[in-house]
Amino acid sequence: MRNLVIVISLVFIAIVAVSYFYFSNLAEKQPTQIPAPPAAAASVDIALSDPRDGNGALWAYALNGGSTSHPSVHQYSDSSRFILVQDAYHILHAISPEGRKLWNAQLPGPIVDRVSQLPDRSLVFTTAERLYRIDTEGDPLPGFSLKLPQQATQGAVISRQSADDAVRIQVGTSSQDLTYDGRGQLLRRQTIRRNARTDDRGNADSAFTDLPHGCGPLAYVGPLRSDDQRYLLCGKSDGNLYCFLY
Repeated sequence: MRNLVIVISLVFIAIVAVSYFYFSNLAEKQPTQIPAPPAAAASVDIALSDPRDGNGALWAYALNGGSTSHPSVHQYSDSSRFILVQDAYHILHAISPEGRKLWNAQLPGPIVDRVSQLPDRSLVFTTAERLYRIDTEGDPLPGFSLKLPQQATQGAVISRQSADDAVRIQVGTSSQDLTYDGRGQLLRRQTIRRNARTDDRGNADSAFTDLPHGCGPLAYVGPLRSDDQRYLLCGKSDGNLYCFLY
């Protein structure tokens, strides 16, 4: 009996000793470090006034799907100009000469031909379905926009009556010339037989070939600020509008 007690005591002491050394050694081990996931790649975004990848551009302006019209330059005030260009989603963008957003407006379709400007700085243009007259802040003038009775096939042409200096806006369709006054009232429908015409849209200064910086035909060349410098505005396949010194 005495020998059995001694054996049990020795076994107990051995278990305690082994447990002590096991847990003591375990406490000294360092926890396994889980490697942090790699940092996400920074998104590539050409911001306003950031000419990165623009081959010397003064600035780049991001358009949705790229430009689908000639950029055009208009008077914003007595001493400043601004740029209008439409993108692939038919959004009309107003951009400052420094490449900053002024405003934008969703249109129902592409602008037919070009945007014209009156001496009061209001802007007149048409899509296939509607005729617009807006101010330089993008707000419609009284009577506009208005739905056309037929789809426009030619852009809005502005004239003034010499007798009363009244504004007349003419829109061509496939079979009629529609004449409106400056408040959107239809004055006349003239049925015509239209011949094929030469497409004269765009700025006269934009009729260039072999433009530098990889610019395509949808470009503008001309003044942008109050200086004597000429500038080149063009959209590229990356979806941005670029401004270069020309």
